[in-house]
Amino acid sequence: LGEVNMKRFVVSPDGRFIAFIGSYGNIHLLSAKSKEWIFTQKMNGSVGGVCFSQDGSTMYSYGDDGDVYIWDMKTRDCIHRFIDDGCTKGMSIAVSHDHNFLACGSYSGVVNIYEPSVCLKSRSPKPLKALLNLTTPCTNLVFNSTSEILAMCSDSAERAVKLVHVPSQTVFSNFPDRLDAKLRIPLCMDFSRNSGYFTVGTNKGLALLYRVKHYSNY
Repeated sequence: LGEVNMKRFVVSPDGRFIAFIGSYGNIHLLSAKSKEWIFTQKMNGSVGGVCFSQDGSTMYSYGDDGDVYIWDMKTRDCIHRFIDDGCTKGMSIAVSHDHNFLACGSYSGVVNIYEPSVCLKSRSPKPLKALLNLTTPCTNLVFNSTSEILAMCSDSAERAVKLVHVPSQTVFSNFPDRLDAKLRIPLCMDFSRNSGYFTVGTNKGLALLYRVKHYSNY
């Protein structure tokens, strides 16, 4: 594939694809089963982030030029492209499990939330909400399994993790706890299968596990 570094990748939720973020706007798709290269999709500029719809039929890619590409995984074509409102440089992207929300995180720290159905109809859609709670680049975004919570973080500042209640589009004020001394710089994060737990990996080599008491199952 001619890549020096392929440490950034995303596995599609249906278990079919592994998308490796390459250089010069390349996204290399491999079979998750055979690990063989299938094809390469290319966008303008460099790739900031990639995500898949829950059924694996659609892939979203987000570039440093602020453009979001929507790919049909059956035809392997880019079916639409839109501009993230006010974006200076695309860093991270996530789509909710119910496919009703698409979040785009930029270099400025602003996270825009869109409706994917609206984005497909416009080159310049307006976001449902612009979240301004991060002041450094938003490097990771993830929705929980019920699409009720969006987690966002930045690896450029300590304790830069926020949880958003998606229906009300408000940020939980009680997380992170100000006395949580172990939460340093967040590098990665995710929810458990049924959203009962939330974990954050830090630059100190720790994986911090938090109980989300609203959900009874793990």
